Amino acid sequence: MQVRVKLLGTLPSHYPSDYPEAGLQLELADSTTVAELVGVLGIPPERVGIVAINGMLARAGDRIPENGLVKLMQGLAGG
Repeated sequence: MQVRVKLLGTLPSHYPSDYPEAGLQLELADSTTVAELVGVLGIPPERVGIVAINGMLARAGDRIPENGLVKLMQGLAGG
C-alpha cells in the first residue's frame, strides 16, 4: 500500500538518508502499524512524540490506511 510520510520538527535530522522537503512516498505492507513505520524509517522511537494519521492523533499500535498521510513530530518539552 502507498502512504505519504512527513517528518516535522527535528525528525528530518534523524532520518538516515536525505529527507525530501515534500515528504516521503512509501510502499508498505498492508496493516503496517505506526511503530512498524518508525522502524522502517530508521528513526529512534524515543524521538517520536506525536503522530497524526489523516489529521487524527494516532498511537504506536494504530494501523496506517492505504493512501494515508502520516505526520510524525518530535516529543515536546518545556516549562
